[in-house]
Amino acid sequence: AAESNDNNANNDNNREDVDGDSSHKFGMTVLGKATVSLADLSEELGVWSTGVFVLRQNYILEYQEGDNLAGRPRGFAHLGNAIATVNENSTNSLQLEYYPSPCLKDKSKTIMIRLNAQAKERDYWVQHLNEAAQLTVKSLYDYDEDVVFGKGRYATVHPAKRKFKNSSDTYDCTLKIVDKAEFWKRVKKTRERADTLVREAATQATLSAKYGNVDSFLRISGFFETSENVVLEFEILEGTDLFEHISKKGVLEEVEAAHIMNDIMTGLQAMRRLGIAHRDIKPANILMCNKEKHGVFVKVADFGMATFAGVDNLVRGRCGTPGYVAPEIFHAGMNNGYACGVDVFSAGVTLYVLLCGYEPFYGESDAQLIAANKDADVEYSESDWENVSKEGRDLVSKMLNPDPSTRITIEEVLKHPWLANRQRSDVSSFTQNDAVVDAACIVS
Repeated sequence: AAESNDNNANNDNNREDVDGDSSHKFGMTVLGKATVSLADLSEELGVWSTGVFVLRQNYILEYQEGDNLAGRPRGFAHLGNAIATVNENSTNSLQLEYYPSPCLKDKSKTIMIRLNAQAKERDYWVQHLNEAAQLTVKSLYDYDEDVVFGKGRYATVHPAKRKFKNSSDTYDCTLKIVDKAEFWKRVKKTRERADTLVREAATQATLSAKYGNVDSFLRISGFFETSENVVLEFEILEGTDLFEHISKKGVLEEVEAAHIMNDIMTGLQAMRRLGIAHRDIKPANILMCNKEKHGVFVKVADFGMATFAGVDNLVRGRCGTPGYVAPEIFHAGMNNGYACGVDVFSAGVTLYVLLCGYEPFYGESDAQLIAANKDADVEYSESDWENVSKEGRDLVSKMLNPDPSTRITIEEVLKHPWLANRQRSDVSSFTQNDAVVDAACIVS
């Protein structure tokens, strides 16, 4: 009895959101210690095991006693469409029916859960498990479906505010809400890779956790999934993207272009150190902060084509935006790899645009554009480049070198005189950050 009371006291103390919000719906709620068995109710119960169980939004995570509850769990289950019910024949047990593939809602499994406590503790588990199973995007966030930052083939981006965080009406995050049905339609038609969302979430979660103090890429702060949607939560920016900026302003002054390129290359340096290739660097994927607050400052965004290098430090797969793709991607065979230096070439195309106002490769059709991009024969019209410094033109030519073995590296770009002589005083530094991204343990 004394042990049971101690466990109840410990569980009561743990029933606070670890991340500080006033509701368990964000952050992490420690349900407590339990003994569980995966059971086929038509047969005898299976092997029982004891662990500590945690709710993180609509996931239940299992840890071994003594494990770091912010680390990788030894097991987890998505609670979409799950149902927790009490065991009427026992005051200290319940059962959880869940679906290993909640999208399909097929072939459910049942877990028997036995607590070292009485009915009050059991009812607490049932209540919170069922609440988690019924969570929707609207349960967690306030946002207006008519206010849209952007819209793609299967996703929309909205400014939003986490519920329960504060009473302010100010947006404090950005949501990318993916329609899973539309996404899988594109996958079936081979117009999208099945692992796109996993790669996007995993690469940004890794970057945010390891280099959260580097302000040169869009940080992810949450991941949420229901049967209908995948939701990525990002920091909110009040500016526009670089494409819109140069469309309105035209050719940029070299100092402004250098500040922008420094931010892009600093972001790419963080990615390279983690073995990440972005593979779609272009002005539309570079977001600008509010200029009045931050001056000229940008962040690399849209990691839909990003991926991790393999054990051989090479990346595989043909992807990118025609006109910005490194030639070695076009030349790589189906099973041949290429290095993360492909992003330097794409950044070089972006710098070319910043300094002269148009892209280096042109074609009247997609096929012609791809052919020109593949050849990577760059021209520098004297009328358009006469006002660009020799250092600026030198850096562009080295970044657009079609030979990846002799192309300038990220570190060399950052040390190039054109950038070094136009530095800000507030250059980002590489400091690893121990911050935990919500559900990062799920997607990594």
